[in-house]
Amino acid sequence: MEQLSRSEEQVMVALWACEQAATRRQIAANLPAECRWADSTLLNFLLRLEKKHFVRTEKQGNKNLYTPLVRRLTYCGAVSSVHLQTLYGGDLRRMVRALADTGRLTYADTERLLRWLGEYQAENPEYDYE
Repeated sequence: MEQLSRSEEQVMVALWACEQAATRRQIAANLPAECRWADSTLLNFLLRLEKKHFVRTEKQGNKNLYTPLVRRLTYCGAVSSVHLQTLYGGDLRRMVRALADTGRLTYADTERLLRWLGEYQAENPEYDYE
């Protein structure tokens, strides 16, 4: 799966937050403050996303409706996997260690992660954890 630019990712996050087909204005309302672009800039990003097959555009009256063609979970999983492989040689422990050593993973985050991993493992006992 093609990785998007940071700005394209911001547009997709805003579209996913709409939870249904959305207009440009609805998407713009979900963008973070640092991404409050001119209408033409947002439309340009939406056109790029359509060309990359991440978004479908439909005309509804005098408005365009934008529908995500890629689920957030699918994209995040694919991009995370590429980063894990490229930056950490596929070693999840190295990635978590890097986050912890740089202060981006707090002790509380570690506790929540450990709790979640235990719950995940209990819910998925058939998974091979070797």
